[in-house]
Amino acid sequence: MKRHFLTSIGILIFLVSCKQKETQKMEIPEQKPTTELKVENKIATEQFVENDSLAFALESELEKFALQNSMFKTASKAYQNHHDKTVIDTIKTLTYDKSELEFYKSATWEHIIGGIIKNPEIVLSKSLKIGIQKSTLENKLKTKITSDLVILGNLEQTSLFTFHFENGILESIKFQGYFD
Repeated sequence: MKRHFLTSIGILIFLVSCKQKETQKMEIPEQKPTTELKVENKIATEQFVENDSLAFALESELEKFALQNSMFKTASKAYQNHHDKTVIDTIKTLTYDKSELEFYKSATWEHIIGGIIKNPEIVLSKSLKIGIQKSTLENKLKTKITSDLVILGNLEQTSLFTFHFENGILESIKFQGYFD
């Protein structure tokens, strides 16, 4: 008597063969999840505002502010240049309280590549800071804001500022720059 066990997608098929008669038995085991995950799905719509000159101006202002201000603590780590493996560049992280900005530094230049602002002491364009109302950003963008997530960026989207509002108040500003 030969027995073959085949398992496929939770179905166990038991075949018995012998000279007299072939029988088949199928069992479908009950599958129970081993863990349960409860995930809150908070779907937020984004509003994109394209304004090349304002996006680049804010990026430049943020970079200048961070590099010239002593309020930031600086940490550096080596980073291998992916265009020339013989060159080691630097990633600098500037932190102040709940805010963090990252810079890419080579031998010849230094540029902001990203970060998040969560402190009102960091002010952009004389009026954009944590704690402002939507109307302040509307006035700066000259656009009606219809979302709690407003993304200001240039056409190529290599310089993006995401303004996150809760109950009409600015909670954070996230910056994403181009990094090659």
